[in-house]
Amino acid sequence: MLTTQAKEDFKSFIERIISYAVVTVNGVATKKAIHRKERLSDGRVAVYIEITPQLGTTATITKVQLYNTANKLWAEKSESISLSSVQEGALYRFVFDFVEKEV
Repeated sequence: MLTTQAKEDFKSFIERIISYAVVTVNGVATKKAIHRKERLSDGRVAVYIEITPQLGTTATITKVQLYNTANKLWAEKSESISLSSVQEGALYRFVFDFVEKEV
């Protein structure tokens, strides 16, 4: 079984390896900086991306991808998040958790 230290090492790895995001809004993919990374109170690792489409327009977020420090796709999620008359945008969050199972 993994030790507490091993789990901590995996969480630190996630925080270090994720470099940036690519967000597809209205069919256009745009590179985005990571807004922040944090440890949640339950130990999971969260990665946040600010998505701010052009003000006053209707926008649909269809895909959010995370890339590592070697510019390789690391995680992705297809979405269908509609924003109407965008005033501010959206704060998108990926959450990573570790579950150990014996097989």
